[in-house]
Amino acid sequence: MTGSPIKRYSFTWPPRSLVWQGDELVDRIGAARWLEDGSPIMLGGRFPYAFDRALASPSGLYGALYAERQTKGLLVDDGSMLREIDRSYCHADDYAYPIALGRLCDGREVIAHCPKTYDRLEIDTLDKGKRLTRRRGKSQDIFHSRLSFSPDGRFLLSAGWVWHPWNGFCIFDVARALEDPRSLDREEGPFGAMQPSVTRGEVYAACWLDAERVLVTTDLRDLDHDEDEPTPASGIWSVPDGAWISQSTAWNPQASLFSCAGGALYVENGHPHWWAPGMEAPLAWPDIAVVAAPGAESRKGIVHDCPLLAVHPTAPRFAAVTAEAIIVVDLGDR
Repeated sequence: MTGSPIKRYSFTWPPRSLVWQGDELVDRIGAARWLEDGSPIMLGGRFPYAFDRALASPSGLYGALYAERQTKGLLVDDGSMLREIDRSYCHADDYAYPIALGRLCDGREVIAHCPKTYDRLEIDTLDKGKRLTRRRGKSQDIFHSRLSFSPDGRFLLSAGWVWHPWNGFCIFDVARALEDPRSLDREEGPFGAMQPSVTRGEVYAACWLDAERVLVTTDLRDLDHDEDEPTPASGIWSVPDGAWISQSTAWNPQASLFSCAGGALYVENGHPHWWAPGMEAPLAWPDIAVVAAPGAESRKGIVHDCPLLAVHPTAPRFAAVTAEAIIVVDLGDR
């Protein structure tokens, strides 16, 4: 696909991670920065560990480095270490590290993660590490994974799994959790329940479309060639209503989904695609060959592809790493 403004940023060493900090791109693991005009700057403060993923907080002031299929993570403040974080060893090599950075409605930036056990979600402030969800009691038996906050910080999505394993998704009301942390451990109305896909099958991926809608795709492996099984489809879930509001049998990619400009960014056949509700076909960039983040192509267990992409937090734009350059694509008004 052509027609979208494209910039190319050169690099000397291939980026190991990529996030936006304002309108600049940063490789937090490889300690490099690209200014808005594409000029590269090498940074100090590398961390001697096998981190292979990175996140940025909405403001860009804080970041997280972590090993996706291991137990260790690190929170940073403009490149300086804030503190170490961990997760449970239990099946850690089978599913993605449960972590998300977000901003609450009152402006505080927070981390959602599972620092003690695989099934216990916690929300902490990023700056001081204050735990906002302390409670006692048992959590429902869910392997939380692929966490993400809604754009306004009101809800928290977990696209995780339950044993044997089976992939689904569940959503929590963050405002409610701050008042009653036990709501993170139980089903309460439409919140906290592990949901299947729109076809009642296994979930492949999920991402936010906006503050109240989640896009969910179906895992084709769940169908078992049963003639009575519904046709695989993607669906849009209304968070306030706790119900499906639409579905599409024409679009159901088998790829991780990244929230971008009111739609979903994903990589199919090695190239970035973008789709939004109402589109007959996705936009595609067949001349951009996206490389995978370290180790993403060799992971066993729950499928979770991790292409080296970075979605701008506020502008309709994304960056993709190829073997030769970083490509920045501006979607404009879509």
